[in-house]
Amino acid sequence: MKIINYEELFGEFKPDGAISIDANLIANALMRELYISSGHQLARFLGVKHCFDNDMAMRVWVQKRLDASFGYVVEDMRCQLQSKLYELLPHSEYVGY
Repeated sequence: MKIINYEELFGEFKPDGAISIDANLIANALMRELYISSGHQLARFLGVKHCFDNDMAMRVWVQKRLDASFGYVVEDMRCQLQSKLYELLPHSEYVGY
């Protein structure tokens, strides 16, 4: 019986615009830190295609920023993108008393 390594197989056919390992690491960290839930509303705030769910929208957004940056350090980019997300995402008007 032949064993198929699907990751290797799919890696051969992955388009050039695929999400990198660094983008996945940063996106995962941001989603954990910011408690991004599943859904489809994040794409419009990030300026990516509306067909993406929140997870993929975050990954695409991060990948676009990484593609525009050369010689980045992963942790530095995560901090920069986290700050940028705070600017982009709506904030509630709740004020605790």
